[in-house]
Amino acid sequence: DQHPILAAACVTARFKAGETIITQGEIGSEFFIIQSGEAEVMIGETKVANLKSADYFGENALLRNEPRSATIRAVTAISTLRITQEKFKELGLNEKVQFANRKAVGAGGKRQLEVKAPSPKTEAESLLIFEALKNNENIHTMVTLDDIRLKQIAAIAWKEEVAAGKDIIVEGDISADYFYVVQEGTFEIFVEENLAGKKKPNLVQTQNKGGSFGELALLYLVPRAATVTAKTDSIVWVIDRKNFKDILMKVSDEKINEYVKYLTRVEILSSLLAAEKTAVAAALMEVHFAKNQVIIQQGTPGNTFYILFEGEVDVCVDGDEKAKLAASEERSVAHYFGERALLNNEPRAATVRVISDTAKALALDREAFDLLLGPLEEILKRKDGGNAPGAQGAIAPPAGGTPQPKLDTNRQKILRSDLVKIGLLGAGGFGA
Repeated sequence: DQHPILAAACVTARFKAGETIITQGEIGSEFFIIQSGEAEVMIGETKVANLKSADYFGENALLRNEPRSATIRAVTAISTLRITQEKFKELGLNEKVQFANRKAVGAGGKRQLEVKAPSPKTEAESLLIFEALKNNENIHTMVTLDDIRLKQIAAIAWKEEVAAGKDIIVEGDISADYFYVVQEGTFEIFVEENLAGKKKPNLVQTQNKGGSFGELALLYLVPRAATVTAKTDSIVWVIDRKNFKDILMKVSDEKINEYVKYLTRVEILSSLLAAEKTAVAAALMEVHFAKNQVIIQQGTPGNTFYILFEGEVDVCVDGDEKAKLAASEERSVAHYFGERALLNNEPRAATVRVISDTAKALALDREAFDLLLGPLEEILKRKDGGNAPGAQGAIAPPAGGTPQPKLDTNRQKILRSDLVKIGLLGAGGFGA
């Protein structure tokens, strides 16, 4: 039982009524148990839960670096027990303590994506959505959408009414999963500015019928860059991130085999089975970039892995160019970067910028990888006996022992139905 060790490692932390304990979107590194008092859980501006004595929050922060999925604020004066990720790992508790499998509060837990059934559409409404997608420059800069895919995406949209004054998107919100096309009404887009030490919303754009917003949510799991408010009672068409990506990811078997070859060169994915690499290859999404566009920015938390297969980029650290990477689909030359984003949210170590006229890459974010195969860190630990990057308590081979043969990572999974019973070796008592 590791609970006495965990309890002894906690320190008391007190907060005043109204004080924020953790903030949505920030990288978490502390876990809290409430001793006395009450707290509220806020996602954006919406209160979603109350916490009281014996409740806890932030447990995922002990295991991995992830953005907080909610803000926790003290309602009354509150006393908590607190332990940091550093102390937790120093005591080796990350290998021994298990938390209940729940949607973690304030710790980047799995979000439930609400997907509604497509709404019936008139020919004029389908054309409006089609044209909005076609005319959105940000989408077409990053992905290729032919008319067939545009029609498929338009078909999955559902209709929603938005009351005047409602914030349909909130700046900084990390639950960014939807793209919107305006059917009726007017929306105002605000970006927060810091003026004389005070934050003030600045109106930067207005969207009317046929306009669209929220497109980055379709491609990347990133916080919202602006707040979008309904100026009048409005109607929008909603397209969710999952269905959008599913349509984009429908590629031929030939393409998938080509992508598998790229993945085979990625060292951090070397322990995946052939079937797992195929699943990851099918989930890769092709994205396009223009000259001088920054693909990843040094110092920002990473959550997306890229394989550059066409074009040239430079890699800079603290403003100094460290390398240039040139890829060519014709010569089968590809480069990858950002692969550690599949493991955790550690800050990017360099900036990668496009220096050719255009560049093409395959992208995969950590959330999509986790949904396919589960957390990569756990896969590496399971398959490499704990020798995953950053794993604690790695197991070394016995001194003077026989070197272990390297596993064939392209091997196929062996099913129980494939096995043939030969005989019984013995029963009971082994190792007693």
